[in-house]
Amino acid sequence: MKAESTSVIFNNGEPELPSGATASGPTSSIICLKPAHPEGITLPNIDAANALLADSTLAAPPELVTGLLHCGTKGVLGGSSKVGKTWLLLDLAISVATGTPFLKWPTTAGKVLVINFEIHRAFIKVRLQKITARKGLTDVGNLNFWNLRGRGADFEKMLEQIIERIKNERYALIILDPVYKLLIGRSENTAGAIGALCHQIEQLSEKTGAAVVYGHHFSKGNQAKKAAMDRLSGSGMFARDADTIITFTQHEEENCFAVEMTLRNLPPQPPFVVQWCYPVMVERRDLDPADLKRGEDADERDDDLELLVDLLDEKPLTTGQWQAAADGEGYSRATFYRMKQKLVAARRVTMDQTSTFWRRAGDDISKSQVSAVSKVETIETTETGETAETNTADLAAPVASTS
Repeated sequence: MKAESTSVIFNNGEPELPSGATASGPTSSIICLKPAHPEGITLPNIDAANALLADSTLAAPPELVTGLLHCGTKGVLGGSSKVGKTWLLLDLAISVATGTPFLKWPTTAGKVLVINFEIHRAFIKVRLQKITARKGLTDVGNLNFWNLRGRGADFEKMLEQIIERIKNERYALIILDPVYKLLIGRSENTAGAIGALCHQIEQLSEKTGAAVVYGHHFSKGNQAKKAAMDRLSGSGMFARDADTIITFTQHEEENCFAVEMTLRNLPPQPPFVVQWCYPVMVERRDLDPADLKRGEDADERDDDLELLVDLLDEKPLTTGQWQAAADGEGYSRATFYRMKQKLVAARRVTMDQTSTFWRRAGDDISKSQVSAVSKVETIETTETGETAETNTADLAAPVASTS
């Protein structure tokens, strides 16, 4: 028997029940309204701890996906390229819009907007048809698509228009896919650029009251050797900023993925395994999520070394800049310096004789890319952590004694 729908009011405003029905029917409905924000830069009052504890009106926002995602928070779904992240995000959107389970998690029905920056509108239709047919759904009236393919180059300028267009729509969930389309002209390895993007995503959530979830790709190399939250490509800001991180890492079983969750506001959950059964993922309880796909040791080492060289392709970098970019890919400081020494020994990188800039061996450094000229670079040794001053001409040689 179909349960009677109820509505949960988030922030302020009048409730509005979602339209449409589903095959299984939602158990409840979440409506996220635009929070009331004063004009200007007035800061909120300071809370006394006792008053905060005594405030019976203060409660966490409702959970949109039980145990995984609250309204008004930010989430990232990460995985390797071409593993089906967009399919997963569409499954999430359909599940929330209809109040049906997403993978193994119950959802609470709410209005959903997918802002699509990549897939052609006709193919979005095909994917929507296939997922709803597989899930046995006939009505997705709570789900909207905004197809902005070719228009995602300057998200900062678009953000104001997006917020103005949807501010009264009462969306519970907004999906941005993919996030790299919002970085045209900016490096995902730069903490400042990613920090600004994360702030913009936060503004979208704050000013609409919706949860905002986006898809992001993994870095190169063997993911089994990295912590789940360190697998996301680019600056570590992606992992530090999100309230919910869901990663899909390739399992040793073909077409299977280990699902791991990093949760800021909810209790931890054990990882599990899913299998890609086109057009959806289904749980495989018989598989161990610890059995991640691992390559041959030699290939793993070469992949990891090549990743560090790839970081020099956009422009030459000083040692500090190079190490910061490697940190964004999940490599510790000690690992970076150890691998840097191997790259120098293998003649795969070199330092310009008249500057402190590293480059891929064989590449030329243009004068515009060279800033202050320095003959001496202070670096940190791998094993002792002590500093040493070394002539850059020595560092540029094929084999260096310090790295």
